[in-house]
Amino acid sequence: MRIGEVVKKYGVSKDTIHYYINYGLLVPPKKGSQYNFDTATIKDLESILDLKELSFKLSEIHKIISLSRISGMKNKGDINELINIYSNKKDECELQIDFYKNRIKNLTSKIVNLRFENEKQTLHKGVPVSMLDFLCCPKCGKDLTVINATINSNSIDSGDLICECGYAAIIEGGILLTPNKPKSIYDKPDTKRELYKDLPPTMITLFQKSYNKMLDYLHLYPNDNKVIMETYINAYFFMHNHIEHLNPNCKYIVIDKYPETLKMYKELMTESGCNLDILFMADDSNCYPLKKYIVDYNMDFFAVNEHQFYEHTFLLEKLIPYMSEDAIFMGTYFYFIKGNNSMKNLLSLYPESDQNNFSREYFFNAVGENGFKLKDWQEMGKITDSGDNLGFGFHETGEELHLMTYLCKK
Repeated sequence: MRIGEVVKKYGVSKDTIHYYINYGLLVPPKKGSQYNFDTATIKDLESILDLKELSFKLSEIHKIISLSRISGMKNKGDINELINIYSNKKDECELQIDFYKNRIKNLTSKIVNLRFENEKQTLHKGVPVSMLDFLCCPKCGKDLTVINATINSNSIDSGDLICECGYAAIIEGGILLTPNKPKSIYDKPDTKRELYKDLPPTMITLFQKSYNKMLDYLHLYPNDNKVIMETYINAYFFMHNHIEHLNPNCKYIVIDKYPETLKMYKELMTESGCNLDILFMADDSNCYPLKKYIVDYNMDFFAVNEHQFYEHTFLLEKLIPYMSEDAIFMGTYFYFIKGNNSMKNLLSLYPESDQNNFSREYFFNAVGENGFKLKDWQEMGKITDSGDNLGFGFHETGEELHLMTYLCKK
């Protein structure tokens, strides 16, 4: 046979055949530049394929074929050696059976536990009654009155929030919905987490380094009985992935412009057994129905950047009215070094974006201008290729995107 016929008959690629020849497993005679696969060579190939089916490595197959080539397997000593080789492989396979039986047992246990967790009845959580004191009318500053409320386990599932000046908001599905609906035509609720898809592992590693540093900052100052806020969770939601690190004695405020995103995360956190007091609020404005000076900590993972996709202000400027006297502003900021093409792409994809976005110098200046001091900041690393994904589709490959974790104090 010629090599093409062998390939067709045995379903082995030409590259594999050449590899076997170079390895010494096959030694076909040659006529000129053409290999001729005679009966002996075909027999060797069939032996190779048969032994591969029995899980023999190429080095082991080479030894078996060499035994046959030396003695034609007519020598009792060689036959006994081959019996030993087969016996050892049999023992090895039996060990693998035990190994995989244990793995199957462990995997089955994990599946059962996950199904049990998934089917457990979850504790319903709405707007905590204890957090109504944090709310006020964003127009006149007076307390809001709750009417038509459905209360379940010290939380409000539905109801109306009204003010004598005419302002009105509603609670629906345990989420506070203000009249301020999303305005941008360049954004949408990311309930399928498309922003996370296809991020390269190197970038996820930088995320984890930033998470770790933010947790260090969170524990640096006493945070018992404090109010902790996070906004713009449609991009990234730090609290969600770090529930176990959150102080149960604190109150939490989570704000985004999309009720769909809030609903998704609220359900995920409730199903995970999270029993924290969290006020979920849907609002797309610069004026929340919150009392002044109640927020002690603001958590930011990409929120400062996300804000400037659609606004020409610095996020802290928006949040200052709600920050307490000794408030802490911490998070992770993304910035470019010589990212001219990336910024052109950003402004093209998001025409509402501020041209100062992704600028470390702008960030440092804006922090000071808003009455905060940068107590600490650390470079987490850089990446020059964010992969092919929705979240960083504007990043020009080759340009440096840096992550900086920071802590600011009022």
